[in-house]
Amino acid sequence: MGATSVYLPANPTTIALQGTDWYGHYRSPYIKVLVNGRGPYTFLFDTGASVTTVSSQVARATGAEIVSNVPGHHAIAKLRELSAGGISMRDYFVVIADGDDVDGILGFNAFGKNYLTLNLDRRTLVVGSRPLPLPSAVWLPYTLQRHLATIELSIDGRRLPTLIDSGDDAYAWEGTPDDLRGLGFDSTPVESAIVYNGQTGATRTRVTSVDGTLELGRFYAVRPAVAINESLPLPDIGVDVIEQFVLEYDRIHHRVAFSPLFRGREFMVPGERTCGLSISFRQKKRLVRDVLPGRAPAKAGIVRGDTIVAIDGHDAELVSYRQWDEIVRGSSGVTIAWERDGRQHSQRFPIIELK
Repeated sequence: MGATSVYLPANPTTIALQGTDWYGHYRSPYIKVLVNGRGPYTFLFDTGASVTTVSSQVARATGAEIVSNVPGHHAIAKLRELSAGGISMRDYFVVIADGDDVDGILGFNAFGKNYLTLNLDRRTLVVGSRPLPLPSAVWLPYTLQRHLATIELSIDGRRLPTLIDSGDDAYAWEGTPDDLRGLGFDSTPVESAIVYNGQTGATRTRVTSVDGTLELGRFYAVRPAVAINESLPLPDIGVDVIEQFVLEYDRIHHRVAFSPLFRGREFMVPGERTCGLSISFRQKKRLVRDVLPGRAPAKAGIVRGDTIVAIDGHDAELVSYRQWDEIVRGSSGVTIAWERDGRQHSQRFPIIELK
């Protein structure tokens, strides 16, 4: 799987990260690409994906050549060319897959064997045949598990093979109950958001924090928040951790550099900030996507599918996902007006951090 050949217009080439998924999620690295000369389409650059995928709609629109279509399995297609930031990847074998809320995914196998330097702070991905100088970087070896690059984190002496997942903008650190068994929690895990994944579907997550120190090379996080999700193939660190570093993948020697964007050695592993509900921004009408059991919106009677009329006094249809996310990440509360069966209600809900 992947491209037969990769051509860079300059060495290195810098790709601007831009765009969102279909719901407006923006914090993961999205890239504008051309497929067989058509587009642009928005692809997620996902270090947590082993292969590159395209949606069935994009495959049809671009005349992708189907090379394998076995019942019960994803179809495999060959693209004449997939280009991003002027980089041309030719005779590219991809998986046709839907359900990921994007036109496609550039997996870990994208861009051949070139070095990949990801900087979410500057919103850039640099592709080149040589490494970039990174001050204060720590290089960690990675191994391929299920064709995914995993590093070793440690907590209280336990080593955890961990995926670096640039496609995960929901939680800073996740693990399964088996991964975390025996660790001391600061509190009983509480129910958190439903996580939507094209491969595993929708699963409810629980959140707490660990009474210990999470170590990433010489960097550490004290009492890290952790999301517990039974459907995970591997523990992972997501955007909330990745954005504190510049990452550089050396795919020849199987190692990855973490260059801190902060002073000192301590990084943060935050919990989930929420007012107790999530909103779907895919359609013009804003609908309640999920309500956390036992939280203020649930106690106020809000249910999945209710129409959100206003957010902090603004017409909800004019509020983008990014604006909503910035409210949740930066405010202590939010006023929601909602409608059901022709009746409107309004209430202010506190924004809390689950951990």
